[in-house]
Amino acid sequence: MRRRRVLLLEINEITWNLIDPLIQQGKLPTFSRLKNEGTWAAPLSVDLPPQLDPWITWTTVYTGRPQMDHNVYFLQQPPETIRAKRIWQICHENGLRVGVYGSLCSWPPLQVDGFYVPDTFAPDPSTHPQSLRPIQELNLKYTRSIRLPTDNDGILFKAKLGLQLMHLGLRGRTIAQITRHLVQERRRPETRWQRVALQPFVNFDFFSRLYRRYQPEFASFHTNHVAHYMHTYWKAMNPTLFPQETTPDEVEKYGRAIEFGYRAADELLKNMLELVPSSTVLMVASSMGQQPFISELKKGKRIGQVRSLEHLVDLLGARGRVKPLSTMSDQFNLYADSAATRDEIIAKLKAAYVGSPGRPMFFVAKMAETITVNLCHCDDFLEDSICVLNGNRFLYKDLVYSTGITKSGCHHPQGFMLLYGDGINPGGHIAECSNLDIAPTLLKLLAIPVPAVMKGRILHEALAEASAA
Repeated sequence: MRRRRVLLLEINEITWNLIDPLIQQGKLPTFSRLKNEGTWAAPLSVDLPPQLDPWITWTTVYTGRPQMDHNVYFLQQPPETIRAKRIWQICHENGLRVGVYGSLCSWPPLQVDGFYVPDTFAPDPSTHPQSLRPIQELNLKYTRSIRLPTDNDGILFKAKLGLQLMHLGLRGRTIAQITRHLVQERRRPETRWQRVALQPFVNFDFFSRLYRRYQPEFASFHTNHVAHYMHTYWKAMNPTLFPQETTPDEVEKYGRAIEFGYRAADELLKNMLELVPSSTVLMVASSMGQQPFISELKKGKRIGQVRSLEHLVDLLGARGRVKPLSTMSDQFNLYADSAATRDEIIAKLKAAYVGSPGRPMFFVAKMAETITVNLCHCDDFLEDSICVLNGNRFLYKDLVYSTGITKSGCHHPQGFMLLYGDGINPGGHIAECSNLDIAPTLLKLLAIPVPAVMKGRILHEALAEASAA
């Protein structure tokens, strides 16, 4: 089979269960076109709860190997603990030009023949080449500014941000899109949630310039904006599924937020099609999907976040011995300087409680010298609840703030896949496959031998040459 260039567009956690109705309503013309003219499937994740998380399932996609092989258990665990080669490493070792942009657990950057911008949860803004570092600095700052309260998100901050974007090559139409939204946001502050969908278009401008310059034979591009909307606004979209009350105001403000995210993804997909040459195969995929999250908590699972991880480290008495890193909204990592420090910190975190002993404040897991921590949730955790940590007593609100987000979407093992382009069967459907099958199929398209350690299969049903044979 002759080699084709491949672009993997990673739209995190999208699902046919929401795409198909929107296609029928005529709201996703690009998805509709690719489904009709390419081959589609709904691959099942081999990673199941409690290990059904994007950093795990995407690594399964990249490696074609299950979690027991690749050994990824939490976001931004030490890279040396990942035990399987990702597809971009295999391509690089086979002499191909490579472009990585935002793929999960991709830090630190590999010195590829091409470009490499790690994911937005990376612990530092390093890139390859180093001249791209300002792009990652911008990404990390913007992602954090969405999730963390900030005092510099005013007019001056936005103006400075706009100048940085222009300097990095942001196109005029994207600048106009950002400007229109910021004007709208000043008139209607309740539309602030829409700014999350601006990030993939900002990054597409940078990515498209890099793609044209380096012409990679394998490239990836990741966006998380649709997953964010589903996690946050499923209840506003379909309130009858949830036991908690949904106000008419919530429905009015956020009822179409998920649709908004999917339509933005459709536009991004259209832009990608215009970017790649006709000889390229475009794969659009999610490593798993989403479904409604039904919580038994009376008020639902309200997402909080530690105000200052540095202050938390001080409360633990670990300054200088532990490095903190914010990852997901209510999750963070602590990197200890030794196994002894790690075990000491774990014991202190597990002993911390809210209100009374037996009501833990944290859920804790470990990997090597790294600790990953989640905030526990309870209806009785109030802002004025007394917390005890390492002998320190304080109010819950002094350490944790409410993001105002109540989780209403959760992970589902059924994912999404579309293959389109040169050599792909038009109008095809693969009835059964898993997220293990994506990497072997991409390697087949790239004319690279599939390593025997990969557990998935080549999806020959999608390949026109295989069908003809």
